[in-house]
Amino acid sequence: MKVIKLNTNGTVEQLTIDDEHKLTGLQQLVGGDVQSIALTGKLDLVMHEEAKFIRGHKANPVASRLLRHFDIPLLPGDYIAGDAALVGVDGPDWISVPDSTAGTIEFLGFQITQKDDA
Repeated sequence: MKVIKLNTNGTVEQLTIDDEHKLTGLQQLVGGDVQSIALTGKLDLVMHEEAKFIRGHKANPVASRLLRHFDIPLLPGDYIAGDAALVGVDGPDWISVPDSTAGTIEFLGFQITQKDDA
């Protein structure tokens, strides 16, 4: 499954994780238990659900920019912390991120690098 990882240092990577172990792969990418925010009917932002409360986790500028782009409101002073990932959505299932997502990321001023399997 293709995913796009949004790093706290502002870099963006396209990765592939094992379809049969996608939850475990996403947990490894974000560093713990996952929580998701629907950006569209076909795209979710997946993040560590407790990242803000773990010492050393920084705000994620790419994830925050994406939320503003898709008009997803956060409470005043709230932010996305830690590394996050973008995944596609098909009903209740996470699938490969839509190809069009790369264009959105680049439109917002971020460059995507290709990485080996996660």
